[in-house]
Amino acid sequence: MNKKETVLKIKLVFHIFISLISFISVVLHLVYSPDPLISMTKLTIHANLIVFLTFLLSTIIILSKKNETTILEFLKNCSIIYMLMVILTYHFLLARGGEYDGVRIITNFTLHYFIPILVFINWIFFESKKKYSIKFIFLWMFYPLLYTVVSILRGLVDGFYPYFFLNPNGEIPVGVGSYANVALFITSFLLVYMILGYLLILLNRVFLYVK
Repeated sequence: MNKKETVLKIKLVFHIFISLISFISVVLHLVYSPDPLISMTKLTIHANLIVFLTFLLSTIIILSKKNETTILEFLKNCSIIYMLMVILTYHFLLARGGEYDGVRIITNFTLHYFIPILVFINWIFFESKKKYSIKFIFLWMFYPLLYTVVSILRGLVDGFYPYFFLNPNGEIPVGVGSYANVALFITSFLLVYMILGYLLILLNRVFLYVK
């Protein structure tokens, strides 16, 4: 067995592990949630489902010995950006906003910390690096932006907002008090997404240069 085949087998095992841990974590986090319907609205859950589907698809591609598709490549880039955003948002904004017990202590850690770290490690060691143009930043941002718009529109209809920083009503920790503050939070998040996207493009080029 040559080095390339060995790396591919390690990559396969790693991808199977990531897809399994993300799927199991999402399912258990929802099953043991006091309100699964609310938990399902969280971007953390959506992002981890994207990771699960991405690495499941990647596993299938590797096993079938086919070339990676453009869509899969796009999803992998989305996964790393979304997971980095998950860990940053949770750690700096949401970690003190709620307490977990039982199984959800573990799933909270895996969803917000462990899986993002695994996705980043995978990108460093197993994913091919390419030269991307700046326009990809806006393509990677599409789903978070869609999620934000849908969440705000839903809030206008039934008063429910998945996160306090999207709620213009009430004060922290329930809401942020005004639409101006909501707009400020959204602008800040979009800026962070843009920075993460730019860093991904830059790191790709650095790896290509070093190689």
